[in-house]
Amino acid sequence: MKRMRLRIQQMSVVRIAILLIILGLFFGVLSANMFQSFYYDRMMNYQNVIFTEIVREDIDYSGLFFYVIGKNLKEFIVFWLLSITILGIPYMIMRLFRFGFYTGFFISSIAMQYGFKGIILVLVYGFPHGLIYIPIFLLSLHRGYGLCRSIYYENKNYLGALKMVKDYVFLWMFLLVLILIGSFLEAYVGSFFLKKTLAILS
Repeated sequence: MKRMRLRIQQMSVVRIAILLIILGLFFGVLSANMFQSFYYDRMMNYQNVIFTEIVREDIDYSGLFFYVIGKNLKEFIVFWLLSITILGIPYMIMRLFRFGFYTGFFISSIAMQYGFKGIILVLVYGFPHGLIYIPIFLLSLHRGYGLCRSIYYENKNYLGALKMVKDYVFLWMFLLVLILIGSFLEAYVGSFFLKKTLAILS
């Protein structure tokens, strides 16, 4: 146990982040396979009712856009508010593991249900907005970790935290622009592709 702890302490931040995601993926895939009987009926209900409704009904693109951007902004604000507190790094660890878990569970459950078509559904589900969200996710984790670490573990200058926060204003503005672009792509382009793909699977 001590040897394992020592190895983890010697790992770089990037390797630890990758390890957390891999662990999340493993447990996500494992859970999808072990508990398939518990969510199979719900997935079939999605296929027979919700998927069919999405295909038949017209998409309210503007309403979907405001919903998506509201959700993304909420997560953005929560992340950065916690990044300037002592809870920042534990929260990031949880986010990395959760990201891996949900990704593994989603891909595994969809693939078991739909086979090759399920892989296409997974790709469409995250395209093209995923090309924007992933860099936002990685950049936020990298800079958020650096901010939290500099405040609480390196400088321990809590009074100087305000000055550090000011240095992040440009980054936040840049990320907000990316979130706006990603939300637009998810609401308008991604939903269109998803609807067409569900029409094939239904």
